[in-house]
Amino acid sequence: MYEDPAFKDAFEDIPNRCSNKALALYMSLKGFHKNLSKTTIESIRSAFKKMWELSNGDTYRGKWHFDKAKQRWEGNPTDSADVYDVLSSIKHKASAEGGDRTHSMAMMKDYMDWAFQWHQAACSLDIALQMIQKVMNGARPSDICLDLEMRTKLTRHLKQIAFALNGWTLWTRCFELVKLQRKDISLDTTVLDGVLKTYLANETLTLSERTSNFEIFLANRKGWQKKVDKGQWEADLRSNHYKIYPRPDAPACNSFFWTMIWIKWLKTFHYGRTLQPNDFLFPAMSANGVVHPGQPISHDTVQKWINESTTGVGIRGNFSTHCFRQGGAQYWFMFAPVGQRWTLAKVHWWGGWADGEHCDMLVRYLLDELHTYETDYSNVLAPISCSTDASLAGEHALTRPASTEELHMVHASVAADVNGLRNDMHSLTSVVMQAACSTAIALQHLDSSYRFTNVPECVSRTTTPLPPPVDTAKQPLSRSLVVSPMPAAALSTSSTSRRPQVPATTSISWQKLPTPGLVIPWVPVARPNGTSSPKNKSWKEIVEHWLVGDRDQGLTTPLKDWLREWYQGANRRFMSKYHQRVTIMLEFINQYESNKARFLAAYPEAKLGHTQLLKAVNKACTARGDRISCNK
Repeated sequence: MYEDPAFKDAFEDIPNRCSNKALALYMSLKGFHKNLSKTTIESIRSAFKKMWELSNGDTYRGKWHFDKAKQRWEGNPTDSADVYDVLSSIKHKASAEGGDRTHSMAMMKDYMDWAFQWHQAACSLDIALQMIQKVMNGARPSDICLDLEMRTKLTRHLKQIAFALNGWTLWTRCFELVKLQRKDISLDTTVLDGVLKTYLANETLTLSERTSNFEIFLANRKGWQKKVDKGQWEADLRSNHYKIYPRPDAPACNSFFWTMIWIKWLKTFHYGRTLQPNDFLFPAMSANGVVHPGQPISHDTVQKWINESTTGVGIRGNFSTHCFRQGGAQYWFMFAPVGQRWTLAKVHWWGGWADGEHCDMLVRYLLDELHTYETDYSNVLAPISCSTDASLAGEHALTRPASTEELHMVHASVAADVNGLRNDMHSLTSVVMQAACSTAIALQHLDSSYRFTNVPECVSRTTTPLPPPVDTAKQPLSRSLVVSPMPAAALSTSSTSRRPQVPATTSISWQKLPTPGLVIPWVPVARPNGTSSPKNKSWKEIVEHWLVGDRDQGLTTPLKDWLREWYQGANRRFMSKYHQRVTIMLEFINQYESNKARFLAAYPEAKLGHTQLLKAVNKACTARGDRISCNK
């Protein structure tokens, strides 16, 4: 088979007689030699299956076979006996070795609270809230001091919070939430902006404000398409529609508030415009801080966020992207406060489970976890008994009377706290006296002619000299200045010292923000269904971006009409990508007069993607003397 000329093209969009055997060999390599999991191998097969199904109508769908009448191969190579045999062998291997560990821990509400506190500690969210409040009160975004580094950091944390809260509230799977678009949210800003202003002003919501809501439609909910295909959607028009209400009592689970904050943040500090219907609610962001409204975040990015937050909090365990769906379902079924827990019918509807999943999936999500919780005796040595097997989820612990031993322990704890508070007060008094002494010494050195009338006794006994004053006017100003905590003596002020007080963690940066709304889309272009266009079409997309633009991807102005300042100065992060597009387009237009046939004949690398095409164009330009190679 290796000597067959068709073997080198086995993985092209149009399969050939070697495609099934080549794929079987590739899966064997990854599954047996590289020892990858069965889930990864199944993903590889699924990716090839989808690629060949979309390549030429219905030609490459179904069982792989050779049509003697048409003298061609038809069906999908992934549905061949060779591929199935390899996949079955890999599954047997995984089972023999104990299987893949895929069960995810549930993201409990306590974990959500801790993760939210971690976000607040890692990035001051109050800065973003204050900026949005100023804009809503009439300030212009350009008048707000915000550099690129701070905006990128705030954007990353705000997006993580909004994504996690929506996943936990709506019980979504990862692929359902990443595809959420602005058109899927029914949001009346004329009413809800008033509620958001009340939130930002730290005022109590009125009853009418508490009943305000917006609606989210999960168009990509698993099983929804099957309902549409069977015509069941007419009998169930409210499926997958979820009304989200404010939850001021649970700030770490307030999807209403943080979703609105996230939409305002994108509109104000990234796009400079209202979100378009096809803009993804959770768009991908480049390393340079540019947001791509037409490109959703990836599954790997979400998993990275989860790992980062759980590690930062110190929670041990395996958390997959499914953890939010499990955690939200379990909370409302058995861990919510008494009187707020949902019935099994509510859980079934809200989670979007199919009718046939009453006994298997719900048991796996809820009852199995409850049984594990109620039979967990790892805390039997605890000084206060917290047994969970006497009632549903251990509810009896909230209502039973306290024992005499427990009351003795509480009394001892309170007494220890009072003694500790008394010691802290003594320590605080000592610190205040020392600060007074230091202040008096500093004032004495600032004006040696001044005589204190009521100087504490400690001043006369202190002979430690103070450091010489620093002439700040002679100090060079750094481009990236980080101010360290100042000593106590330096915090003193007098009539002769006007030194401004700078917070200990202030960071001064001169990296300006790029112009809002500018974006150069990635290629291959991502499709709304989660797939990407083939690599051999990338050069056509580059031509389209140059001549026409792509509104769905956020490119409202064609690249040929871009102003110089749009890829220079504060926007220089677009320079490299813009120059790459210019190089390909000049070659296509000037050298080949926009003739597609001649261009592809000269550059067969275009079939391999735009990266290989760019290398070939640069090489040709260097050979003609139109470009000086960096290697010379």
